[in-house]
Amino acid sequence: MNEQREIFPGPTDKTQFITAVSHLYRAEMHRMSVWRQRLDVTSNWAVILATALTTFTLGSVEVPHYTLLLGLALVMISILLEGRRYRHLHHSKWRLYLLESGFFANILSPPLKSEPLPDWQRLLAADLRHTHFSISWFTGMRLRLRRNYLMLIGFMSAVWVAKLFIHPTRAASVPEFYTRLHVGELVPPWFVAVTAVLFLGSAAILGLTCPSAEELEDWSVHYHRRRVELINDED
Repeated sequence: MNEQREIFPGPTDKTQFITAVSHLYRAEMHRMSVWRQRLDVTSNWAVILATALTTFTLGSVEVPHYTLLLGLALVMISILLEGRRYRHLHHSKWRLYLLESGFFANILSPPLKSEPLPDWQRLLAADLRHTHFSISWFTGMRLRLRRNYLMLIGFMSAVWVAKLFIHPTRAASVPEFYTRLHVGELVPPWFVAVTAVLFLGSAAILGLTCPSAEELEDWSVHYHRRRVELINDED
């Protein structure tokens, strides 16, 4: 029979090692749950804001159309916040992957030949010493835009167009619809139109061209890349 490889190499006492890693795992699970809750809170508030503003704006002729533009700006702020929060969530999931695949999997079913993640301890230790995010804030923002906010932005934009078309009366022609784009006496219609097209086009491109969550959370790819980076740094 092939001898089983020692699960916990090194001089560290096994009991102390198991206790330390178990506490670290609990801490990372709590950290991930906190960032997950923060993401949900931001998304929930964005949905509530969009619902309230669209109902309020369509409910009265006196409410100006640019109230919805203000709502879109607030939604954009929510996307910026969620980009940072998802980045931290992604990082916690990466650490949990190392612990689950490198530590707990070996306890449940010790490998007979070689560990699936032979350098998981070194990678985790290096990350604990110097935090290394696997994705950028911008990528996190694009993913949240793709997952949640594209539909929300599209919905608010459609309500904004409907508001312009029906209030104060139904627009009889395209020129009449265009003249309603102005914001008071300060912002002309052409500027609002150009800004709206650029905003919606940029949001669609950034969201639709972003890798999916499944691709960004393919931990085997992250593992091999980080392992190569760690080896190069040590050399």
